[in-house]
Amino acid sequence: MKISTRVVVIGGGVVGCSVLYHLTKLGWSDVMLLERSELTSGSTWHAAGGFHTLNGDTNMAALQGYTIRLYRELEEITGMSCGLHHVGGITLADNQERFDMLLAERAKHRYMGLDTQIIGPDEIRNIAPITNTDGIIGALYDPLDGHLDPSG
Repeated sequence: MKISTRVVVIGGGVVGCSVLYHLTKLGWSDVMLLERSELTSGSTWHAAGGFHTLNGDTNMAALQGYTIRLYRELEEITGMSCGLHHVGGITLADNQERFDMLLAERAKHRYMGLDTQIIGPDEIRNIAPITNTDGIIGALYDPLDGHLDPSG
């Protein structure tokens, strides 16, 4: 084992592995990851593994969109599955204030290059037939929402 390195990343969970991956992607080679057990054996494997781009904070929404694309990239690079499932997600609005918030969220998504859509009750029922749309004005639909295996 090396006794010196330029960067030491402590912890082999999703954050530590991501930091190491991005450092190497930026050209850093003198880096090391220390994990006391197995990769993702700490709190990462407890995560539900759900992902979505709906977030009131624009920076977090952009980061979430980037992360979703990154999982696909990692599958292509490694030839291994992350257990990635894009099942789509619907955020419902049952009042005008909530619907206006979804319209604003959609505008942010468009600016960030995310492919979300505002849909009405009929489209909601087509996508998710068991949804009760009584009193629903509309919804924000994100085809990339889904889940994955957090421990890879």
